[in-house]
Amino acid sequence: MSRRLELAQAYEKALFAGDRARVAQLFSDDIVYWVAGGPRIGGEWRGRERVLDALWNREAGLGPGDWVSEDVWREWYDADDRVIVEIRERSWLKSRPKDVMDLRTCVVIRLTSDAIVDLREYTDSHIYEEFARRHRAELPKFRT
Repeated sequence: MSRRLELAQAYEKALFAGDRARVAQLFSDDIVYWVAGGPRIGGEWRGRERVLDALWNREAGLGPGDWVSEDVWREWYDADDRVIVEIRERSWLKSRPKDVMDLRTCVVIRLTSDAIVDLREYTDSHIYEEFARRHRAELPKFRT
């Protein structure tokens, strides 16, 4: 396993564990986080603290909510100065267990020898937009 792949997987493990301090250690000072999609769904955040805030506050996608999700599969690829992870997952609100989003996401993680410098997430933002339209009242980010 390459050092890049080790760092990328350490990032995911720390993120899922809610270990903000460890995630911060893995980011460069000038990291850029970009998510595909129009305003409210996608966006760009720059700098370690701003990116950490965006991740912890769930600023991309549908935002905070009473979510349930399950991984269907994920595949990791090591390429030059990048690691790519393809993800298929299902997500739903606890209050709406029959309205399941079946999502495929590709995350491109660019690294130096010791830090993540760029995160780019590509997913079908139309699925998010339609889900938000159906459940606006249950998604704090979309109530206003």
